[in-house]
Amino acid sequence: MPTLFVLDVAEFRPLVEAARKRGGIAIEGPRAGYFRLTSSGALSLDRADTGMIEAVWFGAFTAGFKGGSLAVDSTRFTIAP
Repeated sequence: MPTLFVLDVAEFRPLVEAARKRGGIAIEGPRAGYFRLTSSGALSLDRADTGMIEAVWFGAFTAGFKGGSLAVDSTRFTIAP
């Protein structure tokens, strides 16, 4: 199951909220300072849905992930199963 760990800080909260609005993504936490976002298929979100600027967007992926591969660019991220 693709999983993204997101640090529980105000700057990254828009990513969690965009995942919540999108649906199909399970959100756990915050627990021990992190949110855990999981999906049964590919886990993917568009930066435009978060309203995050690029510098914050790229910083949001530093807490780690589980899955086949992580692809991130300035418009979207995808974690393959």
